[in-house]
Amino acid sequence: MSNQLFKEFEPVSEKAWKQKIQVDLKGKDYNKTMLTSTDEGIDIKPFYHLDSHQKLNIPSPQQWLITEKITGDDIKNIEQRQSKGTEAFWIKSNKQPKQIKLPLILEVEEPQNFKFESKENLIYKFDPIHNLAQSGNWVNTQKQDLDLYQNFFSITHSISIDARLYHNSGANITQQLAYTSTHLYSYFKELDFSQTKTLQIHIFCSVGPNYFFEIAKLKAFRVLVNTICKHQDVDYKLNIISEPGLHHMSIYDYNVNMLRSATECMSAVLGGSDFVCNIAYDKIFKTKNDFSQRIARNQLLILKNESYFDKVSNASDGSYYIDHLTNALSEKALELFKSIEKSGGLIQQMFDGKIQEKIDQQFEKSLKQFENKSLKLVGVNIFENEDDHMKKQIEKDIFPKKQKRKTLLKPITERRIAEQLEQQKLAQENA
Repeated sequence: MSNQLFKEFEPVSEKAWKQKIQVDLKGKDYNKTMLTSTDEGIDIKPFYHLDSHQKLNIPSPQQWLITEKITGDDIKNIEQRQSKGTEAFWIKSNKQPKQIKLPLILEVEEPQNFKFESKENLIYKFDPIHNLAQSGNWVNTQKQDLDLYQNFFSITHSISIDARLYHNSGANITQQLAYTSTHLYSYFKELDFSQTKTLQIHIFCSVGPNYFFEIAKLKAFRVLVNTICKHQDVDYKLNIISEPGLHHMSIYDYNVNMLRSATECMSAVLGGSDFVCNIAYDKIFKTKNDFSQRIARNQLLILKNESYFDKVSNASDGSYYIDHLTNALSEKALELFKSIEKSGGLIQQMFDGKIQEKIDQQFEKSLKQFENKSLKLVGVNIFENEDDHMKKQIEKDIFPKKQKRKTLLKPITERRIAEQLEQQKLAQENA
């Protein structure tokens, strides 16, 4: 049918399209006028064509699971939550709940006092290097922490990487991919794989509002993990657990956060996440409440059951643009990965302050873009509601407090792009 429908049209080559654009530009420089450079070092072209398409063969999960974070108190009502559409749970606890039959992500609070088990449908979130990066200190010592991780690895045959810190601190996508990859490789260098047949890799990701780039980011994670595991001659299974990031969330016009988290969850699904966990639109300034949690869960239910985001497991496959971005991001990240490894690896680079410096530089760059409104946050720096007052609605500390403590290295700090402007607006409310 498609051949009969279009057989009367002559195919148009990529070269012909570009020539037509150049004619229409009437002498203007094509590269300066039509290409857009990004912080990731990638030039976005005005069109993408089959002639230069590099087809990718990236495996996609057959399904994605609606995942909900719950606390210890919520476990008492676990059966009720299961009936509301939740398909997997993410629990932060030092006890392993027994009554949960659905797939479970268990974020262990005190791993040194925890008895790990190897179970189907059980994922542990345990990552000493992330703790070092976030707090500036090992829990005990480097040797003790990595010995504990070796024990965990010997039992579970799994590696857990929390990559959310890189996004939420302001790293660009190339940096996120490279730092996560060298984070993973750091464990490869430390752990004994001799008794492991199939390695389970779990990457926890934050997703931002750059829709197509975030889809490509998650696909690029699979490319990079495959490259590392192939180099190490390790069979593996990769799970990607995604949630919207906090970096672009705001307290002013906070209902827009629902739109942000909706598109970010869409990116998470189309990028090939195995688990998608939404966050409450008022998470930044309100204590946890059933209403906002229900909204977050319902957003995922709408994507799955009304928007049919579960009907095709590889919906973004074959998109020339996304495949180009995936290739470009993978290549850029691999270059940075190699540079970090040549300089001693992630841990050494963090002790030298190089990783923190690069993230800080990128954050300052993004902040300038936000200030000149080339980076736009609706309701915050464009289309502001002048009558929006937030002082009386804030229920918890929303700005990170600097704590004076002795650390081995400078911590990588999570921060939101709108914080400084929000502080100014709150001060004006008080005036």
